[in-house]
Amino acid sequence: MDQTQVPQLWDKKYTCPACGSIVTTKKVITDRVRVKNYDPDMKPNYEGINPMLYSVVTCENCHYSALESDFENNISPIYMEEIRKIQNELKVPKDVQFSKERDHRTAILSCALGTLFYKAKKQICRVAELYLRIGWLYRELSDSENELKALAKALASFEECFMHSYIDTEKEPMILFYLGELSARFGKMEEARKWFSMLVTKYKNSNSFYVKAGRDRWQEIKG
Repeated sequence: MDQTQVPQLWDKKYTCPACGSIVTTKKVITDRVRVKNYDPDMKPNYEGINPMLYSVVTCENCHYSALESDFENNISPIYMEEIRKIQNELKVPKDVQFSKERDHRTAILSCALGTLFYKAKKQICRVAELYLRIGWLYRELSDSENELKALAKALASFEECFMHSYIDTEKEPMILFYLGELSARFGKMEEARKWFSMLVTKYKNSNSFYVKAGRDRWQEIKG
């Protein structure tokens, strides 16, 4: 069979924790995912279909959005008032269909909605991850202005995440890497050296690819 005729997407259903609706989202069939290479900031570049387009699930009824791994998690009642306020103020174009095959603009909107709801739930580390993805999606559109805006928000959010959130040891290498990488991206070289040094010192015995990449980047800039 011609590779182009092989199905690459499938429909997965979820229950929205904010409104109870059944949500359908396209997912990329796992064995269709092919990483061609990585950018210096570890952005994966895919051959063929890009799973990043579908990484955030958005309810088409109430527009509640979250990463797939989090989407069906129960929402604490203490955050519901803020979530309802966000939903009431949203102005999502009626022609946007999150359940269908997505282009970059739809994926960016889905991620942007996710940042709002993660902020409402005080999950700033997730906010940082989504701004990073938004920056990457703009990079794929060759929109450097909006890429830089998103990456600047990612850096500010990673800084807030590191200072004010509980971070487990499995997640910390990734956060330290992006604190270093994004600081360097914006010319904050002293800060970048500090974060990379912390990463490679604290996790010198780790097999994390963030530690390996961070060690390489630290060698490049510590001169």
